[in-house]
Amino acid sequence: MKNAIGLILNVNGEDSSLKDFLHHRSLSTLPFGGRYRLIDFTLSNMVNSGVSHIGVVGSHKYSSLVDHLGTGKEWSLSRKTQDLSILAGVGNNRIGHQMKINLRSLQNNRDYLETAAGEHVIIASPNIVTSFDFRHAYEVHLKNNSDVTLIYKKDAAKYNLEDDDIYLEFCNKRISGIHYKKTHTTKHFYSEMLIIKKSLLIQFMDLSEYSGEWDLLDMITINLDTLRVFGVQHTGYLKRINNLESYMKANMDLLEYDIMQELFLGKASIHTKIKDNHPSLYHEPSSVLNSIVGSGCIIDGTISHSIIFRDVLMERGSQIKNSIIMQKCKIGKHVTLDYVVMDKDSKISDYTVLIGKPEDPIILKKGTVI
Repeated sequence: MKNAIGLILNVNGEDSSLKDFLHHRSLSTLPFGGRYRLIDFTLSNMVNSGVSHIGVVGSHKYSSLVDHLGTGKEWSLSRKTQDLSILAGVGNNRIGHQMKINLRSLQNNRDYLETAAGEHVIIASPNIVTSFDFRHAYEVHLKNNSDVTLIYKKDAAKYNLEDDDIYLEFCNKRISGIHYKKTHTTKHFYSEMLIIKKSLLIQFMDLSEYSGEWDLLDMITINLDTLRVFGVQHTGYLKRINNLESYMKANMDLLEYDIMQELFLGKASIHTKIKDNHPSLYHEPSSVLNSIVGSGCIIDGTISHSIIFRDVLMERGSQIKNSIIMQKCKIGKHVTLDYVVMDKDSKISDYTVLIGKPEDPIILKKGTVI
């Protein structure tokens, strides 16, 4: 993988159901799973696959990304030696469907692409929860002398895909068709990860200046007849976070042992920003069932089927079910929460009852006081 560089691209078109969590952060740094941010998965997958030069394209909500990634040391990357570069992005001004890969963002970072050592580029979105080794896909990419290799999933019916999601057609192992869901569907869909020759990517960037076509996937589709485009199947767990429903589902999936084992207990770890913290304290007669509780918490109540982030204070007699409680929240005495998502630094007073629904959880913005 020494001849490959990684690019993690900002996601445009954030869903309105997540807007309460994205006022002060980008989707890539949305807290997840008790201690992680969404970008940790894609970044860790690249590092674990042996990619040593990675560029992260940010959004206008830049500060949360810079704060989380820091010097890159948690991912064995260094900003000083340009192993990790935080790059400027652009907004999506296209009318109609959202761009999958905006070539304007790459054009603005052309110097990074041209100077980074490597003849191939791995491009992925930051909102994909999965454990994926790019090495096999890269070997297939080289073996086939591919111009582009798209990583895909089967059984598209299991995933709540949208009109702007992309389906793939195959002919003799090569990709012969790339379609949006609203026009044509197959049993294979693009998982928002690909490998492309750097020279071809730069050619597309040059061509976009003249043609006005700025979506890389559309450019590949237009030139399918002249390109060698292959696919590699992703066979493990994968969840794309693009709305509140998928965010809730992916968090709760972690409470299933098989998924937890695949994501976190295998040979390849998911790395995140390290925070030196003391273990959580559980007072008698507190109870925790089928839940994740981060470090530094003080628990004096009952928790079931929930995700609790670091440094949460839960006072005597409170109950939390089917909920996500982010960092440094404070929950008073005899509080009942069911299907509630609390952003960080929120506080709930004694004897409060908040009960949402599985399809419509109650959302508390950052710093909310009830």
